Amino acid sequence: MLLDLLLPRICPVCGRILLKGERYLCLKCSSEMPLTYFWTWSGNPAEERFSGRVDFVHASSLFYYRDESPYKNLIHLFKYKGRGKLGAYLGELLGEKLLQSGVYDDVDIVIPVPLHPFKKWKRGYNQAEIIARNVAEVLRKPVEVSLLIRKRYTRTQTKKDAQQREINVSGAFRLRSGYMLKGRHILLVDDVLTTGATLGACALEILSVEGCRVSFATLAFAE
Repeated sequence: MLLDLLLPRICPVCGRILLKGERYLCLKCSSEMPLTYFWTWSGNPAEERFSGRVDFVHASSLFYYRDESPYKNLIHLFKYKGRGKLGAYLGELLGEKLLQSGVYDDVDIVIPVPLHPFKKWKRGYNQAEIIARNVAEVLRKPVEVSLLIRKRYTRTQTKKDAQQREINVSGAFRLRSGYMLKGRHILLVDDVLTTGATLGACALEILSVEGCRVSFATLAFAE
């Protein structure tokens, strides 16, 4: 209580002081989160972004990411401002939605999109790994963070168009060992789905393993 008075917890969406019992978002912003519900239907917009580009089973995102929406602050604070616990909470929410859908029940292993070691050192953590660990905990699936690596440093994708994004990440990932993935269904996890270039590049590497299947899950879906 004293800590809340000295350093009040603030809702990252609306800026209101959080009340007792409110975790990371106020009740109003939590209830009004622009959920996608992609986990409830096939052929959703997330899946359309991968259609014809890479073989996959399912694709889902938790909420819509729009430039004019205050909910984009959730990603910004988590990714760039050290709010790892906020990201863990959102990963938990994503995992709960995937679990409730039932369509991810046959996932065998959860793998986060890897960061280059230099970028991870600079940021202090891999945001996709935080999400993946919490999704995996809810789904009760193992998470592997060292099998897929980013073998070369790539510039940020933020200001690139779709074609530039594809070129930027082409060949950027490598599997250290594929024997653990043979015949398995892999859930690839990242923070934001924009064009799908990064997740697609990871999937192509994983699909080089015999019998592998791939699904995707992200916190946000950029419109």
